[in-house]
Amino acid sequence: MLAENKDEMREKILEAALKRFMHYGASKTTMNEIADDLRCSKASLYYYFSDKKALHNAVLMKIGEAFFQELESEADRTDISAEQIFFNMIQSKIQFIERFSRLELFKVLNDKTPEIQEIINSVQSREYAMHIKIVKRGVTTGEFDVTNPEEIGMLYQDAMEGLRFAGMSCMPEVVVDLDKEGFEKIVAQQKLLTEIFVRGIKKQ
Repeated sequence: MLAENKDEMREKILEAALKRFMHYGASKTTMNEIADDLRCSKASLYYYFSDKKALHNAVLMKIGEAFFQELESEADRTDISAEQIFFNMIQSKIQFIERFSRLELFKVLNDKTPEIQEIINSVQSREYAMHIKIVKRGVTTGEFDVTNPEEIGMLYQDAMEGLRFAGMSCMPEVVVDLDKEGFEKIVAQQKLLTEIFVRGIKKQ
């Protein structure tokens, strides 16, 4: 089989799994059902993914990468204020979580395996870089008045992450349907924190 055909088949499996996971939830989807959707054998799935967890993680990686590319494009914008970019990024995250809540995004954050922790650390590094870039841009345009943009960007990220994990600690380990009340509370807190944070570093 040609390498490009292997890549094509892998993508088809990921798309079929994503469709199933979003409709029924990851926990309630079986490898047999995904194989049936693709009209292939279950053994064919195991050729590409060792088990359903590996397939689930691969699906999350695929949508996560597309999401981060969107966020990084937002962080690079020069046509709006740095303050607006912060709020736009919150809105993008809201839309992402609402769309993909049935993929059990929160369950992955409780996974302590080295592979998942490495991914989480990589995600955190990318978020740090984005927030530092936004603060630096605000300083360059005269919107923000800080002498330590790297530290300020990292502080903002830590504060936002703290709110997110504080809210998630009250959720069950496996979240299939989004807890709208809890989620809206976290979002409101993050928006308020951003408003206070930006007010504190804005040039007077």
